[in-house]
Amino acid sequence: MKRFLAVLLSAVILAAAPGAAALAASELQSYTVVFSSSTLPDDAADIVRAAGGEVVLAIPQIGVIEARAGGGFVGRILASGAVRAAGPSLPLSLDVPVVEMADLPEVDTGAAVFYNLYQWDIKRVTNNGASFDIQAGSRDVVVGVIDTGIYPHPDLAMNLLAGRNMIPAGGFGNDPSETGDPNDYFDRHGHGTHCGGAIAANGRVLGVAPRTGLRAYRALTRQGSGYTAWIAAGIVQAADDGCRVISMSLGGYHVLGQVWWTDPETGETYRLGNDVAPFLAYSRAVEYANRRGAVVVASAGNDGLNATRRNEVTQFLNERYGPYGYYFIGATMKVPAGTAGVIAVSATGPDDSLSSYSTYGPGFVDLAAPGGDFRRYPQPGWYLDMCLSTYARVNPDGTVLVGWAWMAGTSMAAPKVAAVAALVAAQNPAFGPSQIKAAVIGSAEDLGRVGYDEVYGWGLVNAYRAVAGQ
Repeated sequence: MKRFLAVLLSAVILAAAPGAAALAASELQSYTVVFSSSTLPDDAADIVRAAGGEVVLAIPQIGVIEARAGGGFVGRILASGAVRAAGPSLPLSLDVPVVEMADLPEVDTGAAVFYNLYQWDIKRVTNNGASFDIQAGSRDVVVGVIDTGIYPHPDLAMNLLAGRNMIPAGGFGNDPSETGDPNDYFDRHGHGTHCGGAIAANGRVLGVAPRTGLRAYRALTRQGSGYTAWIAAGIVQAADDGCRVISMSLGGYHVLGQVWWTDPETGETYRLGNDVAPFLAYSRAVEYANRRGAVVVASAGNDGLNATRRNEVTQFLNERYGPYGYYFIGATMKVPAGTAGVIAVSATGPDDSLSSYSTYGPGFVDLAAPGGDFRRYPQPGWYLDMCLSTYARVNPDGTVLVGWAWMAGTSMAAPKVAAVAALVAAQNPAFGPSQIKAAVIGSAEDLGRVGYDEVYGWGLVNAYRAVAGQ
């Protein structure tokens, strides 16, 4: 087994380039369509076809469709009267990439040796492992990880249950490796396996809840990007599968306004419509999951922004997407973290300060958790300030790279909150989502200003306090 570490060299931007480039090269665009009814009408596909579109993915439980169509689709579909909102599906992406790898030093192969040596973040959340003696989780309580998939890494295999692929055939439209096989949930990127390890690893590295069940819902491609409908479908599927907690270390932005795109070849500008539809899709999916008994957790994002200053976020978005021909007008919201019913998680470094990259904001952040940092770069050992966890990916040639990786990001923070929620659920089987959320928030360690603040929310998540009833 090849052992390695992955080192993050800088804060990541949204992986918009692959999606934007794909759209520029095609006459067809993907759209999110939200019907007026909370479930899909029987003639939904006919309505989409009549407007000149093709159904790519349907989520009947919440009345949402991803469609592919040419120009003018939004106006035609809205004219049907059965549709509440429709808008372009811009790719969402991971909060952190793997950009460099090197071999780990040879070390003792004893159980949890990497936990003992390197996992300051897990120790911080568990009070140096004290929570394990009270509650380490249960495979009867399952966390659904919506991400790039999870590979059955040796430190995870005992807790990994059958997952699900949410990506339709073709992916963004031109990937023959994406066959739409629902059983194709193994990780092609590595990020999902890393996040799964923070929750339930039980080997050389440990997660916060090392006896907890995991299900992977692969909604992001090998490049780490996915459409709203794929992620929303993952939320719904995880809820239907009985997952008590849903963890999402991904994010993007949706504009409550208008979106334009200028074709770089012709210079012609197209009005793509109101971007409210994807936000409504998330809202319905999260509400559905909460009704089905699931707590939903998401990362706050790695852009270092105050997410509540929506006009400034829109300006940031225009700077980010402008080179690809996009222009946005309106108030911008971070999703899915900013969706009602979601626990939004900011990231902290080894000294408990807000990580240099973490997005924050009053009324936006609910909790903080260790996500690592790289302020010490390039001083020797700077990567030790990041988070070590499981890593594996299936390469394009079918080979598998398996090992451990250091990463930093709110991606690493959110799974720790999800794990604490799973511990509370294991200890209190009768608790519903609101009770679990209240227990996790109420047991957080207050940092920053007394009470709630815009950086830590209600505080730093603490597994020991949560399961010890403190």
